Formats: sequence, structure tokens, C-alpha cells
Amino acid sequence: LYAAAGGWEGVPPERLGEVDAEAIAGWVVEHYPRPRYPAVLLGASNGAAVHVAAALGAPWLPQTVLIPVRWPGNSPDRPDLAAEFGASVAPALLERNPDIVLHHMHDANQDQLMIQRMAYFRIKRRRLGTAYERFLLDRLAPNAPIIVLADRSRWPVTTVAERHVYQIGAQGGLDAEDYDRCGLSPDAAAAEAEWGFDDDLLADVHRFAAEHGHPVHVLDYPAPQALSAPVARLYRTWLADAGTRADRLLVESFLLLDPIRTLQAGCVPLWTIFPVRSALDTARGYLATADPAYATAHIGLFPHGVRSQGLVPPQHWIERVGELVDSAELLGVDPDRYPADFAALVRYGQALRAMSPAPGRRPEPGRMRVTMALAFLPAADRTTE
Repeated sequence: LYAAAGGWEGVPPERLGEVDAEAIAGWVVEHYPRPRYPAVLLGASNGAAVHVAAALGAPWLPQTVLIPVRWPGNSPDRPDLAAEFGASVAPALLERNPDIVLHHMHDANQDQLMIQRMAYFRIKRRRLGTAYERFLLDRLAPNAPIIVLADRSRWPVTTVAERHVYQIGAQGGLDAEDYDRCGLSPDAAAAEAEWGFDDDLLADVHRFAAEHGHPVHVLDYPAPQALSAPVARLYRTWLADAGTRADRLLVESFLLLDPIRTLQAGCVPLWTIFPVRSALDTARGYLATADPAYATAHIGLFPHGVRSQGLVPPQHWIERVGELVDSAELLGVDPDRYPADFAALVRYGQALRAMSPAPGRRPEPGRMRVTMALAFLPAADRTTE
């Protein structure tokens, strides 16, 4: 049912020529109705950065957008056939959208269920485009900074055509060399499809900023979870300065995150990509250096439906995180059903809403100073005027 529902969300291949990247960008900016914003975050996808945007009251404009393509004949174990399918249906999409690069991703490990009914196309914009430029002109306050999320994640790819690359595997439980490529050899390394940043956009950001007087802050970081600990330290300081007893950590997982309710509960967010070994290492690495130590850790685990390679079981999360805090507990997760615990997608938010707020006052969303955020984030001193 999970796979079937996902497949029906996909765009029929014959309609890919109707997909308009500018219309998608217009839809994104419609979510930000305020007349003026003190900053903007722009670029790579990152859950930790979403918390920064919420704290600043700043919009986040993504470079990368997922376009699921309906394909009930996809086989997780045949990446070669998926490459042929992508090559046959992508030209109309690329012709309609000359300022994007297509990254077709096929991950038979973590996306085992979903790719049975669809292909994962991700497009990365190389130019700001009309919708983003108009939004920045009209809504970004004078001299407000443009903060570029430049995730340097790379992955081996096979070039299919101009502006079209094919990626076997993805960041998570396995390394690139662990995947069966079915005879397809990579011929280049490119920005990782889901998380990586394509530098072509940066040149256009600098052009716009120079023309309109905005400083550019480029946050260079090697992988998505590299932002997690800095943002947790930022939030803990912000909460403590406001008077919150900031001793509760919320370990987030992929799309299991809610910046506003996390702040209302007085929790410090630590975002992770998926419930895999690298995510547990990120959580333990942060907790091992936290001073003072945390009293409690609440742990959310994204349910993707399969016991994929590299997945860390719920009980192991509790035990290993629990070694570094007084108390560790799952948030909205049924360990007996996990990883097919799809109801956790609903229960997580319910559990967060039901959480008793931490003692003390909390800061309001949108009130963090931009200078404070930049002081905690990696390479934020790399600026241009």
C-alpha cells in the first residue's frame, strides 16, 4: 500500500514536458507572505537549516526539487533498466526547462519500496530564475544577507545526456561502491542528487547580490549532517539565553521535524538524515561533547518500510544514546512495527504537541539575530558584498 500510494503521486511520463520549474519556484515563494524578510536561506536541502530559517523568520528557497515519475515497471535490482527508462522520458522535461540539471537517482537500499512504482527525478536549478529573483527584489530587506547552503556532497554518476546524470545509490546506509551497478560505469562525480549543491547557481547568486547590494554568506559543509551539531549548539544557546532549561535533545530523522513545535516544547533539535549508523554517530558525537550534559533525549526514527543495509534498530538507538544522557526514549515510534511503522509519520507530530514544555521562557520564532546564527554556522565568515 505504501509503495502503491507513492507511485500514484508520480507524474505520468508522458506529461513531463508540462513540468515547469518556474511554476514550482512560484509555488515555493507563495508560502512566504510577509512584506519584508531579514535574510534568506537558499540552496541545498537540509533539515537542520530549516530550524535556522524558522528562528530567523527567513524563507528557505531550495535549489533541488523532487519530481517523482510514475513507472510501475521499475525494478529495484535493475538500475540498468531504470537508466534506460530515464533516458527515454527525460528529454521533454529538459527541453521545457533549460536552466535545470536532472539527477535521476536509483537507490535499491533505502528506497526499495518506493522505486517499485516510480523513478526519482531531482532537478537542480542553475539560475535564480524569474520567481526567485522577483521575490528577493520585492521581499528581502535592504542589505539583508543571502545565506547559501553549499553542501559539498558528491556521488559517482553516469552521464546520460547534456544536463542529465544518473546516480546509483544515495547517502545513508551504504557507500557508493557497495551498490550493484549492473554493468553501468560512472564517468564523473556530481553534486549528490538529494543533498548536494550545484555551484552553477552560486555564480548567479553573486551576480544578483552585486547588482542589488546584498551580502552573500556561503556555508560550506562536506555532508548534510555536518550542520546538525552547529545548529544544535546555536539553538541551545538561544534557548538558554531566553531562560529555557535547555537540557532536552530532540533527535530528528529525515522529514520527521517540526521547527515551531520543537521550539514551543523547549527542545534542542539535532537533525539526522535517516536512522542509519552515520546518524547515530552524529548524535553520539554531539552528546559526547555537550556541556552541560543533556538530561533527556527524545528520538524520532523515519519509517521507510524495509530493513535496509546500515539501518540501526530502535532498541540500539535507545541503548547507545542512553549511554550519554540520563534518559532516552523514542518519540512516536512503535519499535515492534519499525521500520514498517508508517503511522509514526502521524504519531511523531502528535507526541511533540503533547510534550510538556521545558521549564522557563522560550524565544519567539523569527526573533533570532542573523549575526548570532552566522557566528555558529560553518564557514559563515566567507562573504562577498
